[in-house]
Amino acid sequence: DLSQFRFDVDSLVKSPLPGFDALRIKLGHNDYQHTELEDGRDPHVKFTNRSFESRWELSHLPVAGWRGKLGVQTDNATVEALNVEDPSVAPTVPRTRSSSVAAFAVEEKDFGDVRVSAGMRIEQAERRPDGSRARDFALTSGSVGALWTFMPGYAVGATGSIAQRAPTAEELYSGGMHHPTETFDKGDAGLRKETSNNIELSLQKTAERLRWKANVFQNKVKDFIYGALGGDVCQDSGLPADGICEAVRERSFRQGDATLRGYEADLSYNLYEQGWYGRVFTDSSHGKLDGLGNLPLQPATRTGVTVGYQDSVWRSSLTVLHANAQNRIASPDISDETVTGAYTRVDASVSRVQRVGTTDLTWFLLARNLLNEEIRLSTSLLKDYVPQPGRNFLIGVRARF
Repeated sequence: DLSQFRFDVDSLVKSPLPGFDALRIKLGHNDYQHTELEDGRDPHVKFTNRSFESRWELSHLPVAGWRGKLGVQTDNATVEALNVEDPSVAPTVPRTRSSSVAAFAVEEKDFGDVRVSAGMRIEQAERRPDGSRARDFALTSGSVGALWTFMPGYAVGATGSIAQRAPTAEELYSGGMHHPTETFDKGDAGLRKETSNNIELSLQKTAERLRWKANVFQNKVKDFIYGALGGDVCQDSGLPADGICEAVRERSFRQGDATLRGYEADLSYNLYEQGWYGRVFTDSSHGKLDGLGNLPLQPATRTGVTVGYQDSVWRSSLTVLHANAQNRIASPDISDETVTGAYTRVDASVSRVQRVGTTDLTWFLLARNLLNEEIRLSTSLLKDYVPQPGRNFLIGVRARF
């Protein structure tokens, strides 16, 4: 039983200060709640998340050839998951007030045929739970990259970065049933911040009708946070042996050093002009915990093709996406997941743009999973319980004014 209210404000002020050409301000408020119903009718656990976000960006005029922006970002949220069936039961997630303040800078400059970019972000994050250990995290992230146009329309790039992330309230303080994932979640208030060292290499063709891009990446993550799946909920959590042990799994949030590697490739023809167009794409990633084998719930390797036709009024497409079987499952010590089968998904769409006064109306029809395949996502905690939707259709209109 879910409800949500959200509003966003996005504004731009031109030439706000000497030396700056624009100030962009984004504000967002979100009030979300859902109540999990046992057997579809009896209220069990109520989740709420109320948050307010802001982002302030100042774009400066070129300084010694450098172009970029400075900014501040804030985030304040209150999250809780309380048992409404029996208030005496410990909350799934206690009321936790989280806040963060970050300052950042992003800059780029051209040195002949080489474009250099760099960024830095400094953040202070806090987690303040009711009745549990409060945590503070000092986070620093940065990146530097270069893109060399070695001949017209062709470029090679490299980016290195260090990124830090604070654990979420759910990862730190969970301690109860979570029916949407059929798990009993157990957080760890002592979790440390994640630190990821990343490198990415790319090669691309960016001109004319035939374009392509390929990149490979490696992320070495210290103190990677993951959910270990399995275990005896009754024995480990002191719950009565009334059948709940067979119905749900335990998900314990843990940390370990991890390495993730992967690639993406994309070839397209005529995506930005009228007439026939097409695209072929593929992506894959593989993550391992040092000394423990595969990470749980990894994505499958995917390959797809899209063909379509577009003009000033009509646009149509047909997409075929094939996902390989995902048999790189984690060891039984950290997950009881199973192998996920391969699938082929076929989607189609057609849309028409109509001008009404000063408004653009786009009428569209989407057809998804036309082959009615049984699709189970290897990244889903519920893949063994519920497949993705079968053949379905969506008709609608979108207005732009």
